[in-house]
Amino acid sequence: MNTNNSKYSSDKKKPGKAKAFFICLVLASFLWLVHSLNTVYTYNFKIPVVFKNIPQNKKPLADIPEKNSIDAKASGLKIAMILLKRPFKPLEIDFNTLKQANQNYVISASHLNFRDVLHFETQVKNISPDTLYFSVKSGFQKNVPVKVPFYLKCKEGYGYKKPVLNPSFVTVWGDTSVLKDIDTVYANALTLSDLNKNMDIQLDLVKSDPQLYLNNGKVQVFIEVAKLVEQTVTIPVYDLRKSLRNNIRIYPSNVKVRFTSVQNTFNEQDTSLFKAMVDSEKINPETKKSPVFLSTFPGHVTVMDIDPKEVEILIFKQR
Repeated sequence: MNTNNSKYSSDKKKPGKAKAFFICLVLASFLWLVHSLNTVYTYNFKIPVVFKNIPQNKKPLADIPEKNSIDAKASGLKIAMILLKRPFKPLEIDFNTLKQANQNYVISASHLNFRDVLHFETQVKNISPDTLYFSVKSGFQKNVPVKVPFYLKCKEGYGYKKPVLNPSFVTVWGDTSVLKDIDTVYANALTLSDLNKNMDIQLDLVKSDPQLYLNNGKVQVFIEVAKLVEQTVTIPVYDLRKSLRNNIRIYPSNVKVRFTSVQNTFNEQDTSLFKAMVDSEKINPETKKSPVFLSTFPGHVTVMDIDPKEVEILIFKQR
């Protein structure tokens, strides 16, 4: 009886086959993971690139790439950590630092700082494309302004200053037949609504002809947005027909103009840009009054009200 109990207790302590298999599987997976993380691999990454100082006297034979492909050699652990850092910030490549071969430029991995992009030290075995091909630009060239079609709308109580373009001019190359009608290079239209903060946006320039070449294919647009400030100025009223008649009196002779402008854009000198006028030949015969209008006012303000909207005009007989 005791022998059977002892045998039963011994069998109970032995792990089952399924449990033993599971333990072995976990242990094998752990060992495989450790081995993989310490093994050195070559992995292909797509890195966004931004080029500086693109040569203006040469024509690229293919589009300047926005991404470069690199083969980086590193341990499995480093590659896993690098992949967790995506998306990568753009790698800046300066044409002035590239090796030049005839009209072409060679991109060498040894001259580029990939560590700032990948956040880890790696050995870059290959970069593609590794050469940018150019030819000498033929034809005529000229500088033309850059323009952006804007459709901007701010939130209530906000306004924007005149957008700043960089560059504001670009150099264009091409045959005489292509350049003769080119006086402006346009960017893609920019539509924004509910603006309540500054915006800094990059837009592509549009080539009106495939044989037109630009020294810069993009434009940076900065839009300063600020709260609107309400202000009032008092200005004199003038007669539109003053050169024809000087025998009139306007009462009141001054009006108040209420307007809004973006904060810190209006100064005292801008007051002289407001011109209030009446037309003495357009007098209401019953009230003897004429409406007041602004012939000029600063371009960066929004006129809200003119007080009074009408003034009385007294015409004296000439002796």
